[in-house]
Amino acid sequence: MLKIAMTSYAMEELSYVDALLFAAENGFDAFEVNLYFPAVDLDNWNWKEVEAIKKISQDTGIEFSVHAAFYELNMAAFLKGIREESVRYINKSIDLCHEIGGEVVTVHPGKFTYEIESGASPETDPLMKIQWDHNIESLKRINAYAESKGITLCIENLGWNEVAQTFEDMLKIREEVDDTLQFTLDIGHARINSEGGVEEGFRVLGDNIRHIHFSDNYGKEDDHLPIGEGDTDFSSFFHLIKDFPYIITLEIIDPGPDTSPIVNSLAYLRTLERNLGQV
Repeated sequence: MLKIAMTSYAMEELSYVDALLFAAENGFDAFEVNLYFPAVDLDNWNWKEVEAIKKISQDTGIEFSVHAAFYELNMAAFLKGIREESVRYINKSIDLCHEIGGEVVTVHPGKFTYEIESGASPETDPLMKIQWDHNIESLKRINAYAESKGITLCIENLGWNEVAQTFEDMLKIREEVDDTLQFTLDIGHARINSEGGVEEGFRVLGDNIRHIHFSDNYGKEDDHLPIGEGDTDFSSFFHLIKDFPYIITLEIIDPGPDTSPIVNSLAYLRTLERNLGQV
């Protein structure tokens, strides 16, 4: 059976404790703590909340992953001060994951400061090369810190103005950083930003995929829709997911008091698993 998580972002109006309780009570196997401001300030942890989260995990067996902070951060920035603060704050995300007993932290790669032109690359554009190298150096430090805490660091495919434009870029980054660096494959991002889509992501990233983000869209925007509300043909690639041994996070973002989008998405994914899992 697939190990399915709910992202805390699905219920951003609730505290992490209340969102975690909801996930546990509604049949989720895991919970992704998405570290976005103002929901959390990693320099001022709410220790009562942290202890409550750990207690719920002990009582229910629910597992954790963490999505590292990314708002206002850029590990590839030209300015050293911005890079240093980005590394420091992402490492604080790793600290929290370690504290609550998680094993995986998803991190966004750095971003190019300027909008890149079509066809440009670090091999042809000196400014892009500077930021590529900054990204590598920052990730080396972050990945080493994650290793020291027993945490697997996974870079996520985005593909807009991020340093990792393609799945091949992600492989190159791993080769330059360390072979312990792994990947989070975001299904929605792959569908929008890769000609080969989800299938290409699995083909290129292969066994180094350690986490999956799952949502729906219409192939144009990163809508983070409930499963079944967009036009993604999940049956075309579900055979690549059906035996995935790690956490799959339903990254559904539908702010408001209605809990049906996330509950229905879990039911939809379980139906796909029953109907397509034997194919």
